[in-house]
Amino acid sequence: MHPRILQLVGFILLIVCAAMSYIVYQSTMMTAEPDIFILITSGMVAWAIVALPELVIGLWLITKGTREVRIGGVSGQLIHLVQKEGRIGVDAAAKKLGERPSTVADAAENLSRRHLPLVYLDRNAGEIVSPGSVSLQESLLHLLYAQRRMTFDQISKIANATDEQIVEAVNELSRHGKFRGTIDRKSRVIYTQEAVAQLPDAVTVCPNCDGKLEAPILPGEEEFCPYCGHAIVNRLK
Repeated sequence: MHPRILQLVGFILLIVCAAMSYIVYQSTMMTAEPDIFILITSGMVAWAIVALPELVIGLWLITKGTREVRIGGVSGQLIHLVQKEGRIGVDAAAKKLGERPSTVADAAENLSRRHLPLVYLDRNAGEIVSPGSVSLQESLLHLLYAQRRMTFDQISKIANATDEQIVEAVNELSRHGKFRGTIDRKSRVIYTQEAVAQLPDAVTVCPNCDGKLEAPILPGEEEFCPYCGHAIVNRLK
């Protein structure tokens, strides 16, 4: 869901919470209960039932939406910075951008999951890396696990590599035990072991128009149908 929509829904829930709180207050004050302790207790219980859930969920949605907006704003600056530097530490990037390291790391993580990832996060090294500045093997190792599956065309556009170079790099990673997965030479797609395990739960047909999708949508992914434009969300189980 779009971050702005999350914020809007969160604010609406806070308004609902305020309205329900007022109703509970009015109802409690109109109760002919002489014992003030019982009056307060019953009012708090009623408020917790009808208003507290809206308050908690509303605040959570606003916080989540605000953070995602912040991460989205950092992404463009981060791409420019990393492509200029080649690779840069998370702390150093955060200092240059005037952001928290956690925000910069999350932005890099999100960028690494895009269809054409221009940067990725190397958590072991604590660095954000531009795929074109490192070896094909190194960039593939991180990008494949971030993406779970990638087409040869994606990799070629990112790393400027031929099909033969891609296959050789993946095979070399496999020989050293750094990559587990499979290469579908027919469809020209590389799947990680995680992606292979999730293929039975993938969405292959648009639930809105029944159009057959060019590529399966794995759990946790969201794509738009190329035929009707319907947003297809395959939620994690």
